[in-house]
Amino acid sequence: MTSPVNQIVLTINGQKHTVHNTYDVDTSLIDYLRDAAHLKGTKVMCREAGCGCCVVAVDKYNPVDKTWKTQAVNSCLLPLYACDGLSVTTIEGIGNQYVGYHPIQQRLADKNGTQCGFCSPGMVMNMYSLLADDPKPSMQKVEDSFDGNICRCTGFRPILDAMKSFASDVSPELKENPIDIEDLNKSVCPRSGKVCERQWNQTVNMVFADSQWYKPTNLKDLYEILHHNRAVKTRLVFGNTGSGVFKYDGPYAVYVDIKNVTELQKYSLADSLTVGAGVSLTVLIEILEEAARLKATTYSYMYGSVLAAHIRKIANVPVRNAGCWAGNLMLKHRHHDFPSDIFAMMETVGALLTIGTNDSTQTCSLQEFLKLDMAGELIVSISLPQLSADVFIRTYKIMPRSQNAHAYVNAGFCMKLNKGSNYKIDAPVAIVYGGINTGFIHAHQTEQFLLGKNLTDEATIQGAMSILSTELQPDYNPVLASVEYRKSLAMALLYKYILNVCSDVVSDRYQSGGLPLERPLSSGKQTYSTDPTKYPLTEPILKVKATMQTSGEVEYINDIHSLPGELHAAFVVSTQGNATLDGFDDTEAKKMPGYVKLITASDIPAGGVNNFMPVGPKEEIFCSGQILYAGQAVALVVADTQLHADEAARAVKVKYKDVKAPILTIDEAIQQKSFYDKPTDDVKEGNAEAAISSAEVKVAGHFSISDQYHFQMETQISIANPKEDCMEIYASTQWMDFTQQAVSKALGISNNKVDVHIRRLGGAYGSKITRNFQISAASALAAYVTKRPVRLMLNLNTNMEMVGRRFPYKAEYEVGVTKEGILQGVKITFYADFGASEGDSGVDVAMQAADNAYYCANWHMIPVAVKTNTPSTTACRSPGTLPGIFITENIMEHVAKALNMDPTKFKQLNLYKKDQVTPVGMPLKYCSLTSLYERLTASAEVQQRMEQIQTYNKANRWKKRGLSVVPMKFGVVWAGGAYNVIVSIFNGDGTVGVQHGGIELGQGIDTKVIQVCAYSLGISMDKVTTKPVSIVPNANSITTGGSISSELNCKAVMECCEQLNQRIAPVRQKMKEPYTWEDLISKCYSEAVDLTARYYVYPHQDYAFQYNSYGVTCAEVSMDVLTGENQVDRVDILFDCGDSINPDIDIGQVEGAFVMGLGYCMLEKTKYDPVTGQNLTSGTWEYKPPTSKDIPIDFRIELLKDAPNPVGVLGSKASGEPPLCMSCSVLFAAKHAVEAARDEIGQDTYFELDSPATVDVLQTKCLVQPSQFVLKD
Repeated sequence: MTSPVNQIVLTINGQKHTVHNTYDVDTSLIDYLRDAAHLKGTKVMCREAGCGCCVVAVDKYNPVDKTWKTQAVNSCLLPLYACDGLSVTTIEGIGNQYVGYHPIQQRLADKNGTQCGFCSPGMVMNMYSLLADDPKPSMQKVEDSFDGNICRCTGFRPILDAMKSFASDVSPELKENPIDIEDLNKSVCPRSGKVCERQWNQTVNMVFADSQWYKPTNLKDLYEILHHNRAVKTRLVFGNTGSGVFKYDGPYAVYVDIKNVTELQKYSLADSLTVGAGVSLTVLIEILEEAARLKATTYSYMYGSVLAAHIRKIANVPVRNAGCWAGNLMLKHRHHDFPSDIFAMMETVGALLTIGTNDSTQTCSLQEFLKLDMAGELIVSISLPQLSADVFIRTYKIMPRSQNAHAYVNAGFCMKLNKGSNYKIDAPVAIVYGGINTGFIHAHQTEQFLLGKNLTDEATIQGAMSILSTELQPDYNPVLASVEYRKSLAMALLYKYILNVCSDVVSDRYQSGGLPLERPLSSGKQTYSTDPTKYPLTEPILKVKATMQTSGEVEYINDIHSLPGELHAAFVVSTQGNATLDGFDDTEAKKMPGYVKLITASDIPAGGVNNFMPVGPKEEIFCSGQILYAGQAVALVVADTQLHADEAARAVKVKYKDVKAPILTIDEAIQQKSFYDKPTDDVKEGNAEAAISSAEVKVAGHFSISDQYHFQMETQISIANPKEDCMEIYASTQWMDFTQQAVSKALGISNNKVDVHIRRLGGAYGSKITRNFQISAASALAAYVTKRPVRLMLNLNTNMEMVGRRFPYKAEYEVGVTKEGILQGVKITFYADFGASEGDSGVDVAMQAADNAYYCANWHMIPVAVKTNTPSTTACRSPGTLPGIFITENIMEHVAKALNMDPTKFKQLNLYKKDQVTPVGMPLKYCSLTSLYERLTASAEVQQRMEQIQTYNKANRWKKRGLSVVPMKFGVVWAGGAYNVIVSIFNGDGTVGVQHGGIELGQGIDTKVIQVCAYSLGISMDKVTTKPVSIVPNANSITTGGSISSELNCKAVMECCEQLNQRIAPVRQKMKEPYTWEDLISKCYSEAVDLTARYYVYPHQDYAFQYNSYGVTCAEVSMDVLTGENQVDRVDILFDCGDSINPDIDIGQVEGAFVMGLGYCMLEKTKYDPVTGQNLTSGTWEYKPPTSKDIPIDFRIELLKDAPNPVGVLGSKASGEPPLCMSCSVLFAAKHAVEAARDEIGQDTYFELDSPATVDVLQTKCLVQPSQFVLKD
């Protein structure tokens, strides 16, 4: 072996970094970048390669072709010590405010592609990597490259527009200046301006306390290392991407970096296609496509394109760049339940593995490989056979989301078919499945049955399905799709294969069943009006910190540099959901590196209280006895680093007694009578019961809506710093005032001894209104106990397990209606799941909003608060109005079905008209619903499209489309919206500083405040800036939320400016022309004019709502009946935003809100272990918010023109929440597609479709049965 070195060398932004064994062996690149290199622009959230926040560009050397290639990788998973020889470029390395912004940074900002900004650096670096590798990509390639980046704010459309503007085939409306090739090579030394020398080929051996790290450069040395360490737990490291799925497989005694083993990166095309184990998934795609393009002879690799297309569905671009195919197989080897796509497709084609040791090699099948003891052994290569043209291979992966997800079921089919003999099967058949059960790979009996049969014979198909039905025995797992769905899907995939390969004998109506849903490029159109006479009001202006967000320069809480003596903390959480706490065992935790202390409820000082809620029902900081849910905080570990704190927290053993079965659903709670006291009064108008009883048509039913995790990109965090006279708190909170009180109560100190500071949040959506109180109180307690600063940042898994979500609801309803479709009476019982505490109630708003857009003289709404063993549910973007409207829209769909009436017409018939009164007594003086509805249905061509859909559905048995129109009335509440605002003009240069009481969390409040301030004072926007929110100047401000913070803080700023204008006026009158603003302010100062104004806004409102926002949405959905896969083809939104203060910001809010709602309706589902109550979906690999290919393909937004709000601020209306409430249109469009499928079998009757309507649910509702699997009518 070449003499190894005991260090690694990498370059970061052109600077050389030499790293010794001073860091933990499993330190990731992201932690080195942020904590050692102090490059805070790259963010961290999931540590699973599932969000894209941490993407950086890496130049990697290919020892085979001796070239360097730039690729996007997830720095959260890439081990630091695997970076030897790499050149890393971070967001700081390509541009900033001092040297100028990179074109990608600038364009993402210009296109309004950043809101909270937390995801923006990852987006930029993903695009930078793509352009560095391919300076002229197609628009399709650009869209395909963002499968690993999540944005919860924007709805993705503006991000994709910004990135597609760099494409070679860019559409005219997106076209910008092309990028300069020099902007794509930033791996240069900042001192010399030259590319740094990169030592890619050194041999490394580093010794750590309990482990070793090796990096060999040839196969012989690798074999030697494996042989020498065959008795200890060894991990081969290529991209380390598997640790994003299986986080806790370690610890390992030996780590071996194999990226530079030349022999493992080679491939050859001869009698077989042989690919080395060190070939990444990205390169494997290229190899397979190259093989498929080879001129076909008798035998070929034409199937390579099929496999390449499938590999593109594995994880995401950065993971495929970093991970190798052999690593994917090793995950399957260690975890047989892992639904490996590589295993399924390679087993389908009959690939063989070569396994090597230091003294021998062997060849084996993939099934044989699963049984091997791989200690000391190595996958060397895989060989794929050439196949004749009459061998038909197809592979499938059906996922809960369009991309970046594990399979429900994956499958591969290989058959040699004689087309001239009715598709007779002439050779052995391969039918391979994943996702059925741990031991099931081949459907052997079905394979045997098909041999020699004609595949197009109905008897053959039905016989195969009958046998396959007996072979498929999916195992039950609460985190997976149902047993019934996975079995039905597996059979449907075989049928889909038959439809595809036998297409020339399949009738036209069945042809599309053999094809996947094809998603074209997405596009968007935004329409709004402005008034230049009011600029900067109504002007579509770039967010004031947009470029600093896209360059990674803005500072979030966790970007604050470490304070002297700072410690880190992590919660210990319960793993049982209904038990009594019986103590702790922290023996193992104390042995962990960096461990400092375990803090429990007993550490709360005298005078302090174990309760983080300033008002309302008690919620404990740390459990002191009764455990209410799995994931509840029971203690806090303090350590020297965040990773050490997290590891030690997992090592603490929590003891339980009196363990009982948890109550996890509303139905279970109803059955066991688990209720809180009635949360609020009924809402009554007229006599609903009597009206229903006497109605010509009566309809009754129920509808359930699940919860939703906020998925804010910045998890909960607080930094507590004990000062000489106070506890200083930097918190990711939406409610500064109550955060102060929570800390004050926990420590038993007065409010004025707690200072709270917030600059901005990396997303919130309600998650940080009350839920950060606990985090801030716990960090403050730890700081009090240790007398040192303590940083408490929740990792994603703890954040999802411990912190509450959106309220789930179940509605039971009765409706009376005339035969003509006029509502007579509506009665709804709202069962709201409050979880473990009844503190954050929103059911009153749900009832107030439940009339939505419809007039009825008689209403009765009844609230019921349900208690379950789940985290306390909390506010989530439009917390009450969204479920209220969703439930009523379901009722309207149900009644229309009962009347056999088009729901679009039925809804229109019952729309509110001007001056009608709502159930909560509010007269609708400015109601525009009827005109909005008519305008939207006309502009969206609803009638024509419904006719086209009907024609399409008749022509396609296995593909269906549906369309839905949803109107909305959204009540905006100002009552209680108190904010303290200060505006100061500085005499030196006339610039203005504003410190308002709202918190910037992506909604654009700072920009709107600056626009209003500049307009009110008559100065340019560049003279105005906002300052971070702080507890003294902004005291007694309520939470930022409810869509009112921007407008009410703007109102307060206007009042401050009015005070200042009045004070300035006498001086202005004395000034002689010409004079400047600076002259005027200097003169005011010399005359002792007070240039600081304060205003405390606390509005009064006469009714339940200050005003209503109105909107109408039309959504169209396509669905694959056989699989349940679906896509949103088009969405048209007409939204009444009043006179928008900033149309760019408001359009962004509309798009982002709608896409968040799309996830709520169609994708996002929390699943719990029915025995323990543990959250089984507490990460990005099981919980699926929308990604860039889940958004509407054609996304059209129009802000209503010439519609000033007479009771709003400067004629504007709120935009952050209302559009979310129209997202249910997607679910009902999908439901209409399901109805079309059921109509095929005479089952077009009403059925419940609860939310979320996930892929598996939709397919199940289509009532797909194997008896329907025919080739012709």
